[in-house]
Amino acid sequence: MLAGLWACGGDDDVPMEEFGTQVVQALCARAQRCGEYVRASACEDDMRRWNRPAALGLGTRYEDSLEAGRLRFDGAAARRCLDALRGRSCSEPALSDAAWWYGIEYEPACQLFARQGSSSECGMNLDCGPEGYCGHTSQNACEGVCTPRGAEDQTVTRPWMCASGLVLAGSPSRCVRPLEENAPCTLQSGNGAILPQPCARGLWCDVSGYRTCRRVGAEGDICENWQYYPCGPSLVCNDNRCAQPVREGHYCTAPAYDESSAFQQVVCQRELFCDADPESPGLCRPRRTERQECRLDSECAEGLLCKDARPQAGVWGICAKATGPDDACDNFEGRFCPRGYECLGGGTTSRCLPIVREGEPCGPTVGLCESINACEDGRCVTAEALSCQR
Repeated sequence: MLAGLWACGGDDDVPMEEFGTQVVQALCARAQRCGEYVRASACEDDMRRWNRPAALGLGTRYEDSLEAGRLRFDGAAARRCLDALRGRSCSEPALSDAAWWYGIEYEPACQLFARQGSSSECGMNLDCGPEGYCGHTSQNACEGVCTPRGAEDQTVTRPWMCASGLVLAGSPSRCVRPLEENAPCTLQSGNGAILPQPCARGLWCDVSGYRTCRRVGAEGDICENWQYYPCGPSLVCNDNRCAQPVREGHYCTAPAYDESSAFQQVVCQRELFCDADPESPGLCRPRRTERQECRLDSECAEGLLCKDARPQAGVWGICAKATGPDDACDNFEGRFCPRGYECLGGGTTSRCLPIVREGEPCGPTVGLCESINACEDGRCVTAEALSCQR
């Protein structure tokens, strides 16, 4: 029955169940064009390891809304979304922050669902159209009711509760307009801490310097290898200059060693690494395979780590298999799950499970909800919905 609700009927429409895979293909085509990867196929392999086809897909979270007639999936809009992602400029982020955090349907270029009717009942935010969100309060008996998004300076608790063009900031949190270039962007808390405020897209808050919103670095601009002066999308900081990712066999400067960085600073294309000691010149070479010697995790191919290396002492290690999906994990022992997964606690039963979004099935054999949500009766729900019910 849902198949009839999932498409508009055009020959070029994208089936809902295939959308996540096609998003990955579009993003990886752009990544190759922008020089982030040598090959799109390598990008797609990484994305699959990180569970991106599921995380960037639509799963089953809208089934109730589709069956109830509150939403209709627009397959033609999905095709336009994919075309926009594939053709996006290398100087722009591949996806918006909202799309990474909450789902591809929050990407401005991906308006995938059409609201049907004007009912105030809702199960998901998109049921309420672009001007509302699905709220849960004791006044509506904790049932989902469409609520207008917050205007500027209005106090709310979650980013999606703010009107379009506004972001959540401050304490107490409220909807504010992102700051423009050169605007002051810090506040001082009661205990004296300096707090950055949100800058507009393409800008960053120079907390330790001028304390104003500044533009991210363009190619050739000065940067710092630890990204205090960050470069723009699709660029890396190589020898303190923003540059395109370095290609195989070309000169690079290996980033400085810092344990807090998790050794993942990169200057070469993603399949490569800078073959040199930290802060020394070298050449970009293919990342090492299993059982090859290494200095840092970033020198090993995706899915491997540099076992027994001690960079501080100049001791090399060996590339070995890292903890993978469904493997036993222990954050205290350094057996961390790959990105896209979290460690389900429980002593000897701990294992890596996929992170799932609001509205998706959850549980010890299925997946773990994002930190802002909770698993209730086998499904991820918002913290507001859960606290309202209790």
